[in-house]
Amino acid sequence: MPDVLNFEAKDYSLRDVMFLNGKFIVPRFQRPYSWNEDQLTDFWLDLTSSTDTYFFGSFILNNETEADTGYIEIVDGQQRMITVTILLAVIRDLFKELDPVWAKRIQLKHIAHDDDYGVQSYLIQCSESAREYFKDHVQFEDAVIAESEPQTPETKQIKKNYEFFLSKVTENLEELSPHEKKEYLINLRDNISKITVIKIEITGEDAAYEIFETTNARGVDLSIADLLKNLIFKHIRAQDDRDEAKETWAEIVSNVQNTKTEMRKFIRYYWLSKYPPVTEKNLFRDIKRKITNWNALLQDLRIASNHFSQLIEGAKEDWSNMRHGDKIFQSIEAIRFMNVSQCYVLFLSILRNLNKLGSDPTRLFEIIEKFTFVYSVVCKQPGNKVEKLYSKHARAIEQAITERSEKKIHASISRVFSQLVNDLKQEVPSYEVFKEKFAVVSYVDSSIKRRLISYILSKLNAIGQTGEHRIDFDNVNIEHLLPRNPSRWGLTKAEVKPYVDLLGNLTLLAEKFNSSIGNSPLDEKLKLLSESEIRITQELVGLVRSNSNTWNVDSIMLRQTRFGDTAYHRIWQI
Repeated sequence: MPDVLNFEAKDYSLRDVMFLNGKFIVPRFQRPYSWNEDQLTDFWLDLTSSTDTYFFGSFILNNETEADTGYIEIVDGQQRMITVTILLAVIRDLFKELDPVWAKRIQLKHIAHDDDYGVQSYLIQCSESAREYFKDHVQFEDAVIAESEPQTPETKQIKKNYEFFLSKVTENLEELSPHEKKEYLINLRDNISKITVIKIEITGEDAAYEIFETTNARGVDLSIADLLKNLIFKHIRAQDDRDEAKETWAEIVSNVQNTKTEMRKFIRYYWLSKYPPVTEKNLFRDIKRKITNWNALLQDLRIASNHFSQLIEGAKEDWSNMRHGDKIFQSIEAIRFMNVSQCYVLFLSILRNLNKLGSDPTRLFEIIEKFTFVYSVVCKQPGNKVEKLYSKHARAIEQAITERSEKKIHASISRVFSQLVNDLKQEVPSYEVFKEKFAVVSYVDSSIKRRLISYILSKLNAIGQTGEHRIDFDNVNIEHLLPRNPSRWGLTKAEVKPYVDLLGNLTLLAEKFNSSIGNSPLDEKLKLLSESEIRITQELVGLVRSNSNTWNVDSIMLRQTRFGDTAYHRIWQI
């Protein structure tokens, strides 16, 4: 190891490391606090069940910053330190009624220090994204966290974890006398203080990156995002460049978090859009082995994160600067309803190279929409197979752009698109498989499933119509012709349960009609439905009336079968 990695690692008690050695800060751009119930449960069981000294892992602390800021940087260990502070805040708050002196002692020995004027400063400053909430609702000695209203996933997790510990401790205090409760809380505090840790002290940011990777590359607590961020910063030497890199990384994280997608998934999809498939387990090793220009990788990730956000969260207006952007957005929106993401591997490559393609990708987006519906949504075929296929063609796009002259790119990209379409056709399930699976497509009470059913019905509604006939999903409802509560039809909920939610029993109705229709008898319902201007609803009314005003399980199954035939051979045919 280079000289910069000289450090000393020794066993210490948590008391010696955390409560006696100054104040700590979570560096900017560290990952948010994220310990969940599984990790809390393991920690709680280890802390309260073991008769031996509990080992809590290694803490890596960068002392270089203390002289300038008064705080020691927590390179590794922030999740554990914050968790311990939350538990100590619970103990402090329970002591408030039992023994206010002990409550004050916990506050000033384990959560804060006060100066000669009685002004408190807290032992830990957590990440910027949650710092104010943590300070005001956990560390502040008069805080009442139950009254707080956290707004972000991180702060909500903090409150949830406080409630977890409060429940565990309170449960153990039941049926104890006041004196016994006090003894239990003191013993719990002592057990926390006696936790054994390895303290690794370093004096430099470069050393922090080296130690971080060395101690955590094989660990289960860190994600690919943590390790990759550390690796990028380690290879960017100049401080100004490193500060800019941290800003860029924060932008990447923000873009991905806004999509409610895990960073590891985004990083993997980005990698598959440029490099051969690799398992998530080996992804970090593959990146480390292949990348030489870390600044370029960081900028590439930033661009990819913008495209990723556009694919998952972008509005119609975000696609308006593209040729046929409105049509592409329709396909992207449909794929969102399908809740299928493997195709994003290919889309990242297309968007990254959009201005160089020389070919219009609009039809390709439409074909992937159709394929995804048949292959993934209805027939539920394995996603890893098409993920590899998308990666193969994403890399072919990349190769065509980088290895061919500008004049030849158009022809090369056209061949890639054509080959992809042929490959997709080879993977389309047979009609027999589709028919069997489509026969059970039904309404489910979730926002994604409702949107998907609206999408299917709107596509069926558009059959035979010319021009644009898009359904405004925000202004229509899915209507059951046979109601879920069919008492006015002379049926019970149990009788209709097997078939009432099937697609064959559903139609679309403008929002203004829905509340007035409810569970009306068939004749009344048909009269109201006949006022709808939506074609698929008009056809349903005509179908029932042509069948002597009869609507039952056979009618529903027959309509579902007809829908399936139309879906496979006309609407979603590639």
